[in-house]
Amino acid sequence: MVSSYRKRMLADFIGPAFLVLVAVLTWAAVQAAGQGDAAPADAVPVALEGAWKISLADDPAFAAAGFNDSSWDSVSLPGTLLPYIKKKGGPIQGFLWIRKTIHVDGIMPRGDLGLILGRIGHADVTYFNGTRIGATGKSTPEQFSMWNHPRHYMVPQSIIRFGGTNVIAVRIWYYSFCEVQGDLALAALAEWARSRTVSTILFVALNYIIIALGVPIFFIFFFIYLRRRSSQEYLFYCLQLLCGIVIVLEVCNFWDSYGSHLARLKLLAYAWFAINVVHPIFLHRIYNLQRKKIELFLWVALAAAVFVGTLFTTPERVPVHGLLVIIVLIGVGFYNLSCHVTALYKKSPYAKLFSFFGTTVVIGAIHDGFTYMFKYMGIDPGCGPLFTVMIFPASAFVLYMGTTLVLVSRIISMEDEIHDLNTSLESFVIENALLSDKIEEASMTRKTQPVSITGAAEEKIKKVMDYIHQNYTSDISREGLAASIDVHPDNLGKLFRTYTSRKLGDYICELRVRDAARMLEETDDTVINIAFNVGFESLRTFNRIFPKYMGTTPEKYRRQRRIEGAAVRQKESKS
Repeated sequence: MVSSYRKRMLADFIGPAFLVLVAVLTWAAVQAAGQGDAAPADAVPVALEGAWKISLADDPAFAAAGFNDSSWDSVSLPGTLLPYIKKKGGPIQGFLWIRKTIHVDGIMPRGDLGLILGRIGHADVTYFNGTRIGATGKSTPEQFSMWNHPRHYMVPQSIIRFGGTNVIAVRIWYYSFCEVQGDLALAALAEWARSRTVSTILFVALNYIIIALGVPIFFIFFFIYLRRRSSQEYLFYCLQLLCGIVIVLEVCNFWDSYGSHLARLKLLAYAWFAINVVHPIFLHRIYNLQRKKIELFLWVALAAAVFVGTLFTTPERVPVHGLLVIIVLIGVGFYNLSCHVTALYKKSPYAKLFSFFGTTVVIGAIHDGFTYMFKYMGIDPGCGPLFTVMIFPASAFVLYMGTTLVLVSRIISMEDEIHDLNTSLESFVIENALLSDKIEEASMTRKTQPVSITGAAEEKIKKVMDYIHQNYTSDISREGLAASIDVHPDNLGKLFRTYTSRKLGDYICELRVRDAARMLEETDDTVINIAFNVGFESLRTFNRIFPKYMGTTPEKYRRQRRIEGAAVRQKESKS
């Protein structure tokens, strides 16, 4: 019953989470469709991809529309800016400016426009014709990165030079890596609003939905672990959830709760390393892989990473230490894949069920490992958005669902094993009870004297038997029956046994069992409902008494009778 309650709890949490997910996506689709319809047919966005001017100097004058940036270098965006920073000998963290001059002609509608600047690492302040139009993240000294948040800034009509040249200037604060990724455009408000809605859903809102789903699942399975301390897979699953929440929060966080960007990077590294330690250990438990030496190595590696990161990682060492962590964890990811392959090859329990979900999250983690590596090395892999968008949150969602499915399946399997054990124990108890009845019967045959049955006594016994036949599904007591015919309960038992050669209680139980057998054969009602309907006070008593008269358990009796009935019907149809 406890396991059933837990499964209902799981459904209560997961169901609403899926409903919220569907509702958000539906709302986004409606918003996108509605806003798209509202856009004028000739509202062609001004593409901003391509060459931008860049400078590592930092001067407020760079925001002005009239500033002469002809001596600045050029870079191609979207893309990474780290190679340029390294080429110019720039620091590991600092500021740079990018500028682009564009022409806004009569094709654009007269009114406010929307600027789409993709995702900028790490913080920015954006100007249009010298007027500040928006900012995302915080630079030194606050240092709060929002590198994965889409930038969408509204440009007031009053500062736009329609039919003339306009200047976009962006001051960027960077730390360890620097990039501008995603769509870049100046668009009509309808198109801009559609882009903002879709981007916010994909890069921010969905991550919070995944976190909202993970939190209740964590508490459910942590509660299960507290009740089943020997089942360590629940503990390591909960540890994965905690680490996964930290990792997912990194790409969508709105709140500066880290203290510094260096502390934030360390926490992210610890979470990535920890999840790559507890996940393979979780796989070992699920697939019953005895690999204690590998687990010891993983724990030692995690301890070493935390020790080095806490004491020796400085802003200048972040790229090197970060790359080392990423390379090690990519290797662990491939080891995780080998665990799934080994489990499938050995046909381990749950391998077919879980390997798809487990492989999906490992591939997502490896992908994001390469993505972070390319960011810190300043490499453009030339694969479009493939290695610029983090997919671990989506694969983490798949992991939540797959692991929950496996662990619930394990709970159900344990319930089945417990049920089989109870059935075996009940059979043992029944056999002992039958033996005790035979011993008692033989003893009473030797010790008791026959009780004579008079005509009046026979009438009373028949009256009792009629009452039992009419009311055996109700609560019947020997005392109540004795009182109804005005005899002592002990005398009733002796008279009934002499008249019927059976005990009073056995007679009642047999009537109930015979009726239950009929219901098992003729109806689809559950065993527990049938037990209560025929008068038994508990399922355990019913399961113990039923084999005494029918020679098998209720479940086996129902299966056997239905098989026999099907065989008879098949034989009749052939004849």
